Amino acid sequence: MNTLIVLLISYLSGVSAQNYGLAGLYNPSSLKSDAVFINPALLPDSRMSGVLGLRQSYFMSELTDFHFSFSTKISRVGLGLGVVKSGIKDVVSDYTFLLGAGVKRGFAGTGLNVRFKYLKNIEDNLSRSSVSMDCGFFAKVYMFDIMLSYLNFLQPSQGFEDTGEKSESELILATSFKIPEPVTWMIGVNRTPSKTSYRIGSELWFTEGFGLRLGIMDREVRLGLALKTETYGIDVSFGSSRELGTSYVISTNYSIR
Repeated sequence: MNTLIVLLISYLSGVSAQNYGLAGLYNPSSLKSDAVFINPALLPDSRMSGVLGLRQSYFMSELTDFHFSFSTKISRVGLGLGVVKSGIKDVVSDYTFLLGAGVKRGFAGTGLNVRFKYLKNIEDNLSRSSVSMDCGFFAKVYMFDIMLSYLNFLQPSQGFEDTGEKSESELILATSFKIPEPVTWMIGVNRTPSKTSYRIGSELWFTEGFGLRLGIMDREVRLGLALKTETYGIDVSFGSSRELGTSYVISTNYSIR
């Protein structure tokens, strides 16, 4: 069961289709409210932004997650809400709720999340809830956007019975830049207590409404397609992993400036 729980937690890497298609990285110039999942300092400046979608694996169709996020801006503070529901039907259910706030001043910003997690073993009628926190930083230096995230840094227990088994925190350091102008490149390092991974992502917009994404991590390749208007958009991404096989993520987003 503990192996299954670790699988569910790692399954959340790259929650939305945009983030997933970029190998867990993120483009600060195009993120919507789903920034609350990865770096609250990047919560958008729009009056309202929302993202809704799902993720599923071809080989393990019973393992599905749904993600929803919403953000708004009050004065100079961006406020965000994120919800992820995952698990295996009739076996395990896993809910993660995030409440975040981010502040930008000039070319820098910082943010903080409170993370609530509820995990239930349906077969054995066991449950566990926990509280953790995320923090994030963002700065623009010349042509580079620099982002630092420290996720789940309180590391609560992840098991139902073994309270000594802690969930992993995640440290993400990334930078993005545009060369040439239509292409955004992202390079990052993800560090957990058990693993360090190097990631690269690229987002290319052919027109104002059509874009492609490519992400590479741990010998895995991920691809994404994006369509958008001024207020509405849809993102689709595909990737594979040794544990879950080929997966796809579909997200829709809506934004009002």
